[in-house]
Amino acid sequence: MDKEKSPNPQFSDIEDLIEEYDALLSYPNTKYPYVFVYGGWMFYDLRDQIHELGLDDHPEVKKLDRQFLKKVLEWVPPDDYKAEKKYPNMWWHNLQEIKQGTYPKEKLPEHLRDLLK
Repeated sequence: MDKEKSPNPQFSDIEDLIEEYDALLSYPNTKYPYVFVYGGWMFYDLRDQIHELGLDDHPEVKKLDRQFLKKVLEWVPPDDYKAEKKYPNMWWHNLQEIKQGTYPKEKLPEHLRDLLK
């Protein structure tokens, strides 16, 4: 993969950003997945950066998005994200609606739609 610089100095390149997303989802679950508890805000920042870099269709990102959405559907509803949402219309900022079944399936990327009933 070509290394590209991220606009956020926290991540030196695209590969690091995707690895951070994977690490957040891979963190061992206890009562709740880590991504929903202490690290919940990290998910939103990471996913926003992935979107800003135009990586929504990257094969690894699609795979990680599926893993994440499965956690949303299998576990507790995620905490309400109180900070300002950069992309309020994007699926990852509508997790409560997805969990409750009120988010329109057609608004999800195609690779995630089959996860909803």
